[in-house]
Amino acid sequence: THSNKLNPEEDFKKAFDLLRNQKFDDAKTSLKNFIEIHEDNQLSGSAHYWLGEIYLLKKEFREAALVLAEGYQKYPKSDKAPDMLYKLSESLIMIDKKKNACSTLEKLIIEFPSHKIAQKKVGA
Repeated sequence: THSNKLNPEEDFKKAFDLLRNQKFDDAKTSLKNFIEIHEDNQLSGSAHYWLGEIYLLKKEFREAALVLAEGYQKYPKSDKAPDMLYKLSESLIMIDKKKNACSTLEKLIIEFPSHKIAQKKVGA
């Protein structure tokens, strides 16, 4: 249905517009398609992040954890990488994996010391 010729930025914007308009099911489908089609594009990191956000919103914490962990592993250089780690730790807490949540936060603090979350945790 999608053509590979579609500009990744435009494609991502479409998915993001659905999300902004709170059409979460459509946004979820669009983001999944985006990840499939533009796997080699850094925006796929952001797509994983927003997909994780939708799952968190729907209280589907296991799915959120899976998609965020995968997003971080595949796109550690993504602008959203520290946010993926933070949201991953949140979703891990919700599925009772507190140890994993702690190590995820530690990774966030070590790898992204200038991130606002890292500073908040250290300063607390």
